[in-house]
Amino acid sequence: MSTGTGPHRRRRVQLTPLPPVPVAFTGRRQGEGPLTLGQLNIFRWLDRTPDHFYAVLAVPLPVPDGASVDDVAAAVAVLVARHEALRTSYSGGERPRQRVAASGVLALEVFSLGAGRWGPRDGTAVADALVRVLREPPPGPRRPEVRVAVATAPDEGDRVVACAAGFSHLAVDHGAIEVVRREFAELVGNPSLRQVGEPRHHPLDQAELEARSVERRRAEASLDYVLEQSWRIPRVLYALPGGRASGESLAVELSSVAAAMAVRRVAARTRASRSSIVLAAVCAVLAHRTGYRELVLPLLSGNRFERHLVNYVGSLAQGCIATVEVGEGSFDALVKHTWTAVLEASRHARYDAARRAAEDAVIERERGLRFNYDPLFNSLVPESWSGVTAGVGFRPEEVEAALGRTELRWRPVHRNGTPVRFGLNQVDGRLVLDLWSSDTGLVPRADMEALLTAVERLLVAASRADLDAGRVREAIALEPIARPPDWVLVDSCWVDPAEVRRLLDQALAPAVTRLFPSLGGRPLVAHLTATDAVRTPEEAHARCMDALADHHTALTPRHYVICRTAPDDPDDPRAWTPLVSGSGRS
Repeated sequence: MSTGTGPHRRRRVQLTPLPPVPVAFTGRRQGEGPLTLGQLNIFRWLDRTPDHFYAVLAVPLPVPDGASVDDVAAAVAVLVARHEALRTSYSGGERPRQRVAASGVLALEVFSLGAGRWGPRDGTAVADALVRVLREPPPGPRRPEVRVAVATAPDEGDRVVACAAGFSHLAVDHGAIEVVRREFAELVGNPSLRQVGEPRHHPLDQAELEARSVERRRAEASLDYVLEQSWRIPRVLYALPGGRASGESLAVELSSVAAAMAVRRVAARTRASRSSIVLAAVCAVLAHRTGYRELVLPLLSGNRFERHLVNYVGSLAQGCIATVEVGEGSFDALVKHTWTAVLEASRHARYDAARRAAEDAVIERERGLRFNYDPLFNSLVPESWSGVTAGVGFRPEEVEAALGRTELRWRPVHRNGTPVRFGLNQVDGRLVLDLWSSDTGLVPRADMEALLTAVERLLVAASRADLDAGRVREAIALEPIARPPDWVLVDSCWVDPAEVRRLLDQALAPAVTRLFPSLGGRPLVAHLTATDAVRTPEEAHARCMDALADHHTALTPRHYVICRTAPDDPDDPRAWTPLVSGSGRS
């Protein structure tokens, strides 16, 4: 296995801007209407964090060797005319709206590369440079919903070396980007295909569909399902003792040919999707390490199950929550159960995100926690039946021999609100699985690497034959997290009482406080003296909730006992004289 900090050294890329090329487009219609549920989901968090890293999705676009700037411009004109989401603007307010332009002009950004020969081997590095440009805001007060940029080779007749596009996340999600990339490749390479084609299903049509009573009932049922899981999800599933925030975010990438071969063999045996097989392995490793037998974990669903949404260009993806039982069954049984759990969760992933946020706030207050929604698992891998059935050609010894080609690479990443995040980026040829830690002081690099390599070991072991629970543990080969004896399990969350005491000190100062991890059959009982700011359990609970984000392994107390003064021995709960007590909840 090799490790590193990034890709091998590439040729230095310097982009010199040239005058943009105007690309005129004319669509079939203009229109205005409400946002779809998928758009509302994105609109909500962009409204709070407009500079979020994922506000713009910037990606390379494939260009064949010999393509010209005119070829790219012609392809872009057709795409923008064909897909209304690419010529839509958005307005805020109490009821956000989308407006589709019938026609317009897009500025194709053109950059010149340095002198010399630029070949196909340079395409990736040049495309990455264009992506970095498109992630930065352009000059001017307004950020376009779509930007496209090309880099040309000046010594080779301005041949296009690479192309990239940046899309507002309101306009597209990753599923839509795959549609755009596929159609762009067809259009740029074949002038005979440059036709707008038949009318499609667009976001305005989707918003109209979602307004129908049957779809509203479906969205209500989905919201009910998600909220039911929210009552059970731990605050932090992968909570390590002794962690302290460092402010450093890091991603580790596992690139494994052996794991990709193993996944195909397991898929051929179980007839399960390859992403579900990887998720099953992740769940087995997490369950073994954390001691949780039931994993309630967030996923992202592409919401592209209906026929009219398969090639839809628009933002559909929303979060959902799956419950995976990791018991004493075999690995194949876990794979099948995981696939079923993912399908069930994905069926309930189209709902009103604003209503979910409001209900989540109620659940947080009642449970005394802040949702982190980790470890998130996000698969960007398209599934196909050939991917399920094409694994029998690999022999087990070939899989194990490929382990020597495994690579682990780490890189700094932008700060992410989710503490732990798995991203499955590829399963064909090699398995590429990212693990992000939003703070390496809480989940360090060594743990990330250990989790990823344990997933690989388990997949490779399962490629030979099904594994019973004992052999699953042997393949994982990690020790469970060693928690101090005073940690307590409360409401599906492992809690460090010392961290709860620090929470009380921060939130309720200058009050004298004492936490009793268990008292009278109740967990996490806090005794405190009344102050001008805190005279009721409700006021105490509100202040603890406000301070909770800084305390990773804490929950708020389950019961507050407010007293006029502290006794001589504050560690004796019987010595406190209560004025008022209660949960502080509704």
